[in-house]
Amino acid sequence: MPELALHFSVVFALTAPVLGLRKAIVLSLISLAPDLDALFQVHRSASHSIVPLLVVSLVAFGLVRKLKPNLLSMVCVGCLALVCHPVMDMFSTYTPILYPLIAESVYISVEGKILIGGSITPSISGEIETKPTEFARFQTLDAPLFTNEGFIVSLLLVAMPFLMVFLRRSRLVSKM
Repeated sequence: MPELALHFSVVFALTAPVLGLRKAIVLSLISLAPDLDALFQVHRSASHSIVPLLVVSLVAFGLVRKLKPNLLSMVCVGCLALVCHPVMDMFSTYTPILYPLIAESVYISVEGKILIGGSITPSISGEIETKPTEFARFQTLDAPLFTNEGFIVSLLLVAMPFLMVFLRRSRLVSKM
């Protein structure tokens, strides 16, 4: 899922029902932070590794624990949102998920099919590929904000929490 809209909308849809719309928007924006490396003309850099993201998360956790303990749960969810980004990227391209512990980038390919003919035959295939991690500078980055398929999925994932809030406020749906 390399699309920014999908990174944003998945985290938003998972956190909005629990934390509310405002906090979910903040967490969704935080989940886009690993892609800031593109501003330095290096994409899929160490910012897409769980190791530095966990170090940053632990520092944030420690600071908030001492200074604002009431925000601890928000920081925990924010750290999970941040770590979700490189995990989602592994399913679309080579990602240095454990850099610098392992100098390999990982790509996971999963596919499920159903063949309907004389009988129904399901099949699932998966493959994990690795290649040496290379952080190369680029001149231009043509990254999609969304694609045809990603647009409708992102739209639905963002629209549903807003729709639920609207319906609750208009008393059309009772609170769960």
